[in-house]
Amino acid sequence: MGAAVRLVIEEKISLRKAVERTGIKFQTLQRYVKKQNTAGEGSNIRLTPNYACRQIFTPEQEDTLEEYVVICAKMCYGKSRKDLRSLAYEVAIIANQINIPENWRIKKKAGLEWLHCFMARHPNLSVRQPEGCSLSRATSFNQHNVNQFFNNLEEIFSRTPEFADGTRIYNLDETATTTVQKPKKIVAKKGIKQVSSATSGERGILVTTCCVVSASGNFTPPAMVFPRKNFKEHMLHGAPSGTLGLAHSTGWMTTELFVKVMKHVIRHTSTSLENPSLLIMDSHETHLSAEVIMLVKKHGVTVLTLPPHCSNKLQPLDLSVFFPFKSHYNAAIESWLLRNPGRPITIYDIASCVGVAFEKSMTPGNITSGFKKAGIYPFDKHVFTDDDFLVSSVTDRVFPEEPIDSYEVNDVEMETQNLPNRLETDHEGHTNETDDEEHTDTSDDKNDNKPEKMFISPKILLGYPKAEYLKQKGRRRKKKSIIAIDTPEIILLKEKAIEK
Repeated sequence: MGAAVRLVIEEKISLRKAVERTGIKFQTLQRYVKKQNTAGEGSNIRLTPNYACRQIFTPEQEDTLEEYVVICAKMCYGKSRKDLRSLAYEVAIIANQINIPENWRIKKKAGLEWLHCFMARHPNLSVRQPEGCSLSRATSFNQHNVNQFFNNLEEIFSRTPEFADGTRIYNLDETATTTVQKPKKIVAKKGIKQVSSATSGERGILVTTCCVVSASGNFTPPAMVFPRKNFKEHMLHGAPSGTLGLAHSTGWMTTELFVKVMKHVIRHTSTSLENPSLLIMDSHETHLSAEVIMLVKKHGVTVLTLPPHCSNKLQPLDLSVFFPFKSHYNAAIESWLLRNPGRPITIYDIASCVGVAFEKSMTPGNITSGFKKAGIYPFDKHVFTDDDFLVSSVTDRVFPEEPIDSYEVNDVEMETQNLPNRLETDHEGHTNETDDEEHTDTSDDKNDNKPEKMFISPKILLGYPKAEYLKQKGRRRKKKSIIAIDTPEIILLKEKAIEK
């Protein structure tokens, strides 16, 4: 544009010839030449379009929209593109009486063009496909549960300073290894709707693999539970050296089998009263039988349980080991199927695939990064920020008899108590003067006519998702992070066993 203007003014070329050379529209070039002549020779004029004159929200107001959308997404109640368009309409016309195009009033939501421009102006936002997260998992990871876990861990370190170097800290967890793998992406013809990959069955047969890793980067041989009445040695063909083989009709871990697993772990970690160790695991009922707790206490194993539904944040194996393990396991099954075309894989072939995956995934780097990310070793009780706990804030309920001291609620009462319901009557109260032609006024005139009042943000207008108070009906004891070898916990476990 600047070169075209100089051709006309400095080189005295006609507008039409300059248009032919540059490809700019005649009216556009004529307008900028006129602006340059009016400003005078040597003056600098703006040679780019001023799109802000038609912008609905100011940059500051759009920042509040962006902040609201990001926080809602972190709380697991994100806004879709359609929801964002409806939100922009409500904030603009219902709460703040901002001039908007007529198309917004007809459809009761912002236009697609506004959405595309808004996303372009805020590159931190993108449309993502979320993963499903159960309400139990989303709300159980809260500051109370996490602080209780780290307080227990800190107390264990004070009791046994030998654990502080990380060589005697272990994590135990089970994972499912089935005969049906998750197919990987392949190259196929473009446009085909259905692309298939060979598997051994529809659902597969379950073999449970129990893994134990150390904060120093080492791992112990796993334990595998096969879906059989009796275990046979040939089931472990190709498994990692020292693997413990077990059998149960369902292929799941049971209380009786877990006693054998703990003996296996104690033997391979050389744990004793003189050489104690710390074992971190989830609080599943198969792990916390009275027999297991008495066994570990006798051999110097301190058991610390994770808060319920928090393994995706606090379990080192879940954080950095099981994902690469499953990837290499699926690749091993696919390699086996390629070597044996037309033959389905059975439970007798799973051990060899587990052996291949173990060798590639159980690396010191993967293991130690999981302990570090969970804040277990090196010990960091502040590893999680307030953003990590936003999901649980949905169920931070206030008792009915307590006063609600909330900035958002007070602001809503102050700013919206006199707002009429304009969802149905807004369009009737506006004349044709607020049409798109009026919306082309300059930004200076627009700011002069705008009333000076506080902008009602989405946070004030709608607030964030909040659950209502629920009265506790049952007396079921909630699970929490515990030091399982402490005497009060052992008494509770024995009482629970007697009740069964």
